[in-house]
Amino acid sequence: MTPTMLHMRELLKHAYDHPDQRAVFYSANGALTGSSRLNNMECWDWSVAPAATPASGGSTCLVPLAFGAPPKPLNDGREWIEPLITDAAQVKDIQAPDVWSGRTGAVLREIEQLCQGLPPETQVREPDIQSPLGIAELMWDESFYVALVEEPDAVHELLDKITDFQIAFVTEIHRVAGARLNAAGFPPIWADERGTMVSDDTMSLISPSMHREFSLPYVNRLADACGPLFYHSCSWRRAYFGNIHSIHNVRAYNWNPGNSDDPAVVIREFSGRAVLTPFLTLGMHRDKDLIAAGLRFYDEVDLLRYLLDAVQPDTCLMLWFSNVVQDGALIDRIYDLLQERGLTPSQRL
Repeated sequence: MTPTMLHMRELLKHAYDHPDQRAVFYSANGALTGSSRLNNMECWDWSVAPAATPASGGSTCLVPLAFGAPPKPLNDGREWIEPLITDAAQVKDIQAPDVWSGRTGAVLREIEQLCQGLPPETQVREPDIQSPLGIAELMWDESFYVALVEEPDAVHELLDKITDFQIAFVTEIHRVAGARLNAAGFPPIWADERGTMVSDDTMSLISPSMHREFSLPYVNRLADACGPLFYHSCSWRRAYFGNIHSIHNVRAYNWNPGNSDDPAVVIREFSGRAVLTPFLTLGMHRDKDLIAAGLRFYDEVDLLRYLLDAVQPDTCLMLWFSNVVQDGALIDRIYDLLQERGLTPSQRL
């Protein structure tokens, strides 16, 4: 690793350790951009080290498959599953497998092989870790949301089994990968091995009180056993802010700014508690939730300017640039804005 990369890594580690200190970083995860100017720079973004993702671990179906849910390939080649549970009475007979068996075992062996074969400076990114509630929803058929009301004991029994399995799985990931692990599964920014990601997207599909009963206790068990958390949920609404504040041991928060409440409100609400890691995608400036909030942006440069203007004295922002990097003219203008604000590596290293 070059001296520049080492310095960059130290600044990012300091940001994770001191999320209440104002700082802004951004990364495209080493992606080739549509701009020859940026591609020819030593480091235009804050991408410290490449991270390989286990090929077997990119699916949200990972744990349901480990529990025995039948695979169901989709027409576009993506992986999906058939329901494992069609009746609440089946829950008592479901047993958590050994994490080294089935799909999770395949992922662990692949991580082990990657750690042995990759260059020393390359990390291994943690696979997709869904919340226990999100996994239960995938394992159950369409009667799942009725069961939340009519069969809550069975749902809690299943969530207990899933949570214990998740803790065992994440513990083994850490044991196998050690210091080679990048614990930020999503978004694909740099992180060291501390903690685990958890994706809690089921939050937006149930009421705040149901989320408080059926998701928070199990996310917090993961946080206590395997944290700190890189906590993700795509849609953040004001009604759920109290629940999000109740999550233990958070290292970074990630949400979709185009599919949530006003991003400036989210930044103000959660600054100082953990690193904030929103992302930008092409067309996000036209997303319906931004428009519903009365926000009008010309393009993603305009949206990024709004995010930067929302930064507070205690905000640590670590942005991920997704497919916006493919538009050469757009990413050039994004870089020019970041340079205007004094946020590029060449200005700070």
